[in-house]
Amino acid sequence: MSKHIVLIRHGESEGQQHRGKARRYPNLLDSYLTKNGEKQARVIPSFLSDLDIAADFDLICTSPLTRAVATCVLGFGHLHKQVPMICHPDLAEVGGGSTQEDQARPLKKVMRDLTRRYRNNPVAVSATRAIDFSLLPSDWPSNGASSSASEPSFLEWLRTRKEVRIAVVCHHNVILQKLLCPGAVARVPNCIPISCQLTERDQSGGGNKRLELTKASHSESWRAAATSEAKVKYLTY
Repeated sequence: MSKHIVLIRHGESEGQQHRGKARRYPNLLDSYLTKNGEKQARVIPSFLSDLDIAADFDLICTSPLTRAVATCVLGFGHLHKQVPMICHPDLAEVGGGSTQEDQARPLKKVMRDLTRRYRNNPVAVSATRAIDFSLLPSDWPSNGASSSASEPSFLEWLRTRKEVRIAVVCHHNVILQKLLCPGAVARVPNCIPISCQLTERDQSGGGNKRLELTKASHSESWRAAATSEAKVKYLTY
């Protein structure tokens, strides 16, 4: 059976508001979302509906970086009692911490910061605590914001899973360089779902064959959502 996978880049981050050398400011270490980024994350269910993408997921995966975990919790937290939520180290942004926001922090710090931030949002707190972080190495992130070469890649791992409808919250370069077939999209807007598939043929082939777009991500409605600020109020690039 083919797997239907929906890729979602995190909401607008504090690091995205800076350019050049400013992105190296120490206070941007593993940065959180902007206010607009939080709003983008909260309306992911509406984005899915607008694009006619069913939200009947049986697995939700996230990068371990704060902006992705926050997007996962705000966008899908209402599902945490019905759907497993798993963090995979290979979904951390490509680049190994070349900017401050891409440098991972110890899990305890991420959890503490998010539960404090969401102290008035019990669903978000419960969802944060429900995420399974057991795939992270015990010394995370001492080896940088990427998984060990000896560990299976995210796509290799995903092929072994029984789930067939999966949401994946991660990053711009991860989507372009690791997950999607080359040239599938030119850019990845914040929080606009990208509908993909992993066919039975691709699964049986093993390795790291990348994901192909479904018709939903070739549609006029997807192009409109990805390019029009009038269509998506909080869209940023």
